[in-house]
Amino acid sequence: MTAPVRITWGAAAQAEVARRFEATRDAETRLRYQMVLLAGEGRTAAQVGRLVRRSHDTVLRVLRRYQARGSDGVPRRRPPGRRPRRPAAWDAELLRVIELDPHAVGVRSAVWTTGLLAAYLLGATGHRAGLETVRQRLHRAGYVCKRPTWSLKRKAEEDPAWAKNGYGWRRS
Repeated sequence: MTAPVRITWGAAAQAEVARRFEATRDAETRLRYQMVLLAGEGRTAAQVGRLVRRSHDTVLRVLRRYQARGSDGVPRRRPPGRRPRRPAAWDAELLRVIELDPHAVGVRSAVWTTGLLAAYLLGATGHRAGLETVRQRLHRAGYVCKRPTWSLKRKAEEDPAWAKNGYGWRRS
């Protein structure tokens, strides 16, 4: 059985943890500061785990990190593994070009797809990225990737062959 972890602190340390608890916007980090605050009130790791619905091991890990590094050790760390190596120019070009008509940058399509974006960005920046990487980056920027179910009426009226007026097109 592991030795219990006791948090003993002065008023300044408790006030710092309470301040960070109130200031953070990340739910998991806030929960971890709450673990430290509850342990500081004299609760055991098992009691804290039951209150915050986390495992005993998670509570112990957070409390030990607090003891070792103070308030800076409490927030959840980045998962292990290598960081994505996407150049900033790739991100900037993706966000710039998604707002444009594909024809404006020499892509022969009426709409952007993740495949077309990945191919265009490879040519424009020299960085190869998979379809899922493109989709995730677009999602983080607030875009939704889905099949288009519409055509532009304006373009269909300008060029009758543009919208494949034969099947599925209704004149209004």
